Amino acid sequence: MAKTAVKRTGYTASTPKHYLINAGAIYKNLAWNPTGGKDSKGQWEGELLGATAGGNKVTVEVNYRVIEIDGVFTPAVGQKILESQTAKIEANVKELTAENIRMAINGKIKEADGTNAPTGYKVISGKSKLENTDYIESLGIVGTMSGTNDPIIVIIDNALCTSGLDFETKDNDEAVISMTFEAHADEDKIDDLSLPCRIYFPNIV
Repeated sequence: MAKTAVKRTGYTASTPKHYLINAGAIYKNLAWNPTGGKDSKGQWEGELLGATAGGNKVTVEVNYRVIEIDGVFTPAVGQKILESQTAKIEANVKELTAENIRMAINGKIKEADGTNAPTGYKVISGKSKLENTDYIESLGIVGTMSGTNDPIIVIIDNALCTSGLDFETKDNDEAVISMTFEAHADEDKIDDLSLPCRIYFPNIV
């Protein structure tokens, strides 16, 4: 960014174009299809997680370890090394589906057979172990920047819901499930400490 003469506010003519507005939408298996969309010009594609209420949250944490040296009493350049990186997306899901409940408890779904439960029901129960197939290949939040029609997108890899199931029922209100999805690295990204998360920020004129 070019240097300019100082003033008493950070507001400029381009400021209104750079607001991240509204709650956005959460998608499972979100990916760019280069041949999809109108005229095969490409489009983002995924499976909606469901309607949310109360907004959603993205958290990326970077942890550093300080190398301690005798006689150095203030933080010094070069004395921090990257120790770990984590990313997660928190969704407040109001649209309850059997699949969303299954993901929250990392469980399984089967159709009721009429013996232990009436037909027309799905039976959701827990599992005894976590399997690699339980991870969602990619999970993303699609948001809106005020200065463009193109979305801003945050994607985490190998997402797993780690928050469990917790909801309240109230008169004159609807239940909301808070689901926290944590990112996990593929085997080939473990050695270099790559963050299993990407942010796609649109060009704003």
